[in-house]
Amino acid sequence: MTRCLLLFLALFVFNCNSKDSSDQAADVLFQTLKENEAKIVVTIGGKEFYPKESTFSGQALISDNMMNLTLTDQFEGKTIINLGGEKWYAAQPITKAITANGSVETSIKMGKIINKAQMIGEGYMMAEGEITATTFTKDKMVFRIKGKVGKYSDFQQPDKYIPAEGFIVYKKPAVSLGNITEKEVFSSSISN
Repeated sequence: MTRCLLLFLALFVFNCNSKDSSDQAADVLFQTLKENEAKIVVTIGGKEFYPKESTFSGQALISDNMMNLTLTDQFEGKTIINLGGEKWYAAQPITKAITANGSVETSIKMGKIINKAQMIGEGYMMAEGEITATTFTKDKMVFRIKGKVGKYSDFQQPDKYIPAEGFIVYKKPAVSLGNITEKEVFSSSISN
């Protein structure tokens, strides 16, 4: 019950639509999470995309030129974030622009099953906007996303893009490092 109350409070605070309120909501949700758990609070076209009860877990694969973060919930919903570029982790905060015609090294994909019996899903890919890692440490990652998404089938049709915004908070992420050390990737980044 306490977890549901905290989630409701976080969603209420998030709906105030200010940078500070989404950070506060992420902090509230962070307190409800266990190790390698994440919450994704994203609205697409003004509607929440994932159910409130969704709790995600995942894996972050990190190298000097790329981070791939894959999060999956108990309902088979999935979000994939790719951040790339030379020393992508060095900025404070880490902010990457996303464009439909730009580089594919930075992207966000979100999907969920809407009819399990018929295996029908709903999926979106960010076409334009940005992702910002407001917190990026080995114990806590918070990403803020804002922009426009397209359904997978409409991704190259700007007239069908839908506004999307929200945040992802991930507690004690499972991290696998490639050709980079933990100190290198996390020492340049901000922490809250």
